[in-house]
Amino acid sequence: MATYKRAWFINFTGIGNGIVIAPLLKCFEKSYSTTKYFHSENKILSDKWFIEKAELRNLAGLSPIAWRRFNREDWDKIVDFVSRNQIDLIVNLRNEGPKYDIGYYEFKKFLKQDHDVAFWDLDFDVIENREKQENLTCDLLKMFEQQGVDISHYESQWLYIHGGEKSGIGFGMAASQKNKRWSTHKWIELAQKLLKNYDQKIILFHGLSQEETDKAIEVQKSIGSSRCEMINHQELSRIAIMLGKLKCFISNDTGLLHICSATGTPTIGLYTSTDHNIWAPYNKTNFLYCTNIFMEKCPARKIHCGNCFHYYDPCPAITQYGDNINPEKVFELVKKLLV
Repeated sequence: MATYKRAWFINFTGIGNGIVIAPLLKCFEKSYSTTKYFHSENKILSDKWFIEKAELRNLAGLSPIAWRRFNREDWDKIVDFVSRNQIDLIVNLRNEGPKYDIGYYEFKKFLKQDHDVAFWDLDFDVIENREKQENLTCDLLKMFEQQGVDISHYESQWLYIHGGEKSGIGFGMAASQKNKRWSTHKWIELAQKLLKNYDQKIILFHGLSQEETDKAIEVQKSIGSSRCEMINHQELSRIAIMLGKLKCFISNDTGLLHICSATGTPTIGLYTSTDHNIWAPYNKTNFLYCTNIFMEKCPARKIHCGNCFHYYDPCPAITQYGDNINPEKVFELVKKLLV
């Protein structure tokens, strides 16, 4: 097995990506114990609480978010970063591939001209041509294993919260991309069904934007503050502990969903604009999901990426058709998890 002085892991920047990669990095450390490494900037990996929970020891630092795209104007800075830190292994964790991650593959050819650097990449000959897409974490585990990493001790539910009685049903309303947000009136309808059938409080975890805060306020006003609590913005570690103490959590496909699933709390994912086959948590214990069939009507889908080109602007399929995830179906899933 090859040995490396320094590695650089290139990843998406989401909280969920940080949750997914942390236990994989632990596996990497056990197999490449002398290799220090850098990772793309990420809120999870910059938080001491999560680092200690993941038992990571060899993380040397974080690289700027913009570098993950390998825009040509950043190449000189990236080359300097690689040279200065004696990086001899670059691991690309992004599932864009040669079709979409063009800057990375061009940079890879450029760097190889005068730098002795190894590259680990996902197998896109397989990923781009298979009939049904698989979970991204599964693909990453295969890549690590092929490179000599012992993945036998990989644990996706690495944030398990011990002790105490669980209470409350959480709503993960936060989503930085509007396409991922379930409709406010559906959250309200679901809350009404839950409060009618369970003696539990509804706990709202809303996003950072004023629009998301206003939507959460609308939900709270509709069902009453006596049985509905809004969680104001707090440190992610405190949010993780709260999520770990819930009876159940229903969430848009965002970082909070992955944090909650990693705590072991029963979780339901609402996939309005992304493919659950790719982006759902790897461990399906206590995890169920609903998916929006109208995403198949999107004219700009990135099939093997599990989303579409309209990631930051309105998806035409959602604009025209909305989503077919109805509160009654979600309620039935809650009943299964709370048996």
